Amino acid sequence: MDFYRKTTLGLFDSSQKSFEIPVYQRAYSWEKDQWQTFLNDLLEQIEGENNYFYGNILLETVKKDVKYEIIDGQQRLTTLTIFIRSILNVLKKREKELEDFDFQTKENIFLKNGGNIKLRPVEYDRACFDSLIIDNQKKFETNTPSQVRIKEAKNFFVTELEKLNTDILLRVLTKIETTDLTIIELEGKKDSALMFELENNRGKDLTNMEKIKSYFMYQMYVYSDPEETESNIENVSNIFKLIYLIINDFKKLNEDSVLIYHNNAYIKGYNYRTLEDVKEVFKKSENKIDWIKKYISELHTSFSNMKKFENSDNFYAKKLSKINAPAFIYPFVIRGYKYFGDDSKKLNTLFNILEILTFRARLINSRANIQERLNSILLNFKGDLISLKQEIKSKLNESWYWSDTNTKNYLNGGMYGNKVLNYLLWEYENSIQNKGYSIKNFSLENEQIEHISPQTPTDGEPIATGYDLNEDREYSEDFVSKHLNSLGNLMLISGSHNASIGNKAFKDKLDSYKANPLLNQQAEIKDFATSENEAVFWKTDSIEKRHKKIVDFSIQKWSFDKVETTYLEKELIEDEKK
Repeated sequence: MDFYRKTTLGLFDSSQKSFEIPVYQRAYSWEKDQWQTFLNDLLEQIEGENNYFYGNILLETVKKDVKYEIIDGQQRLTTLTIFIRSILNVLKKREKELEDFDFQTKENIFLKNGGNIKLRPVEYDRACFDSLIIDNQKKFETNTPSQVRIKEAKNFFVTELEKLNTDILLRVLTKIETTDLTIIELEGKKDSALMFELENNRGKDLTNMEKIKSYFMYQMYVYSDPEETESNIENVSNIFKLIYLIINDFKKLNEDSVLIYHNNAYIKGYNYRTLEDVKEVFKKSENKIDWIKKYISELHTSFSNMKKFENSDNFYAKKLSKINAPAFIYPFVIRGYKYFGDDSKKLNTLFNILEILTFRARLINSRANIQERLNSILLNFKGDLISLKQEIKSKLNESWYWSDTNTKNYLNGGMYGNKVLNYLLWEYENSIQNKGYSIKNFSLENEQIEHISPQTPTDGEPIATGYDLNEDREYSEDFVSKHLNSLGNLMLISGSHNASIGNKAFKDKLDSYKANPLLNQQAEIKDFATSENEAVFWKTDSIEKRHKKIVDFSIQKWSFDKVETTYLEKELIEDEKK
């Protein structure tokens, strides 16, 4: 292990030397706030006479004086390289103002010397980095968050540096080249694990994934037999390499969230709070090495399965995505994949149960903690879907808040503004579509909720005709409290359609529904309307009839008794016969 002080120029100035960010490390994550701070620090430094210190850089020697892996400092060195490219681009535009400035030498030192590229980011971002930064191309089709940041960082620095005069730019470049770094050069994974954990204990801002990775690498260092230490640490880094490859493909999920879901599934359930809980369980284990290997193997499996779930075409998996399933659902998903693998029928049943659970949790606005009620069910779930369905149903009914009765109460109440209203009406729409036709890929432009009986008068004028009004052409208090915001009076509609009908008379609204019924729930309004002397009305009876139809649909749709498990019972009988 070697410690020495170098300037950035001294670190990079070798025709053969290159630095590589291993794939088990985090990809480029700095954003505008960090770029601005980096630039501000440089501009402040050129006003003073003291040397600028850029911190510690931890390197693992792959080949002495030739190739190094960056263990810590990758965000700073990547930003530095992007900044060098940016400032050279800005100076190039002012080439006539410069005397004896050797652009090629600067590129050879910091970017690329012959075929030797000086900095190699994580493998999946190299094509982007090489194109935009090393080869200085203007365009690259980015497809990961880190690639987007690389592209935006270059654009940010170029934009900001173009505001500065040439003299300041040259002084900034000189300050960069003379910036001091402390280089810690490590031999092998043992030194890397030890030093990275020591660095973490100094409060560095790392993700929880990085913290748990370095903690386990260090524990392998502590507990392994001497002859197995290197291979055990290598095992941890290799598993995390696979995990980071998966993380790179996530569209919505992020690494620390999946880590939490995994620990909910296997470490204390929903009582899991921080990485200290993982460490507490680890410290109680008898065989520390086996415990780590099992934990990281299952962690990799969880990440792999969450990627499958995110990309799943499973019927109810898509519905969970559409209803925006809350965080407490995902530990059940992780355990489900563990016990069912790729059995699509069992997974669909699990996701159906979870979709009903999600619907009730989002429908009912309660301060009660649903996770407390589900914790023992989660930890005891080992693949028995029949028991899972019954246990969740019993627990929710026992808790009252999310019971069958209270679900019905909420559906019969004022639903306008409820979190599940749009989802519910889309599901209702699907149920009344013509047989064989699905609206799963259909959407409304600027989707809104229409009050068929309008919420308020127009511009202070009395409510238009065709609605349930008293002699003053106003709603009664009873109508407002019981019917105005009920399901029977609410409908999906496009923003443009909603704006065009406003608070018009019911006849005009009905004509617009008939003329351009984008959805069947618009077309069927005529079936609930009443007629008197050739005039049409939307009154309490109409709302109540439509309300009953939608509520009856919803109660059946989101009933645990509706979940199909008879095929599982048949499987159990067959197994018993065997």
